[in-house]
Amino acid sequence: MSHKGFKIIETDAFVLAVEKIGGFRFVDEALSTVMDGLHRNPFGFKLFENQFVSFRYAITKRIGNIPPLIVIFRIERPDTIYLEHVEEEEEPF
Repeated sequence: MSHKGFKIIETDAFVLAVEKIGGFRFVDEALSTVMDGLHRNPFGFKLFENQFVSFRYAITKRIGNIPPLIVIFRIERPDTIYLEHVEEEEEPF
């Protein structure tokens, strides 16, 4: 999937995490808001970084029966985004 020069790649770990929480059909609506943001400005998401890891993340809001989700991704080179993990937010805001 690509848009505005960004190629978004779903890693195997991401696909497994999606399946674990109910599959793409269950989370597509919530993930679509994150995808829109990634296409517009992937560098605008919060960054977590320390001496061992570096990643960006998004937290969605509850949509109907879909709980808030945390989506973790990394940006490699200025044109490729790797979706690494997704999980349900344990302590929704």
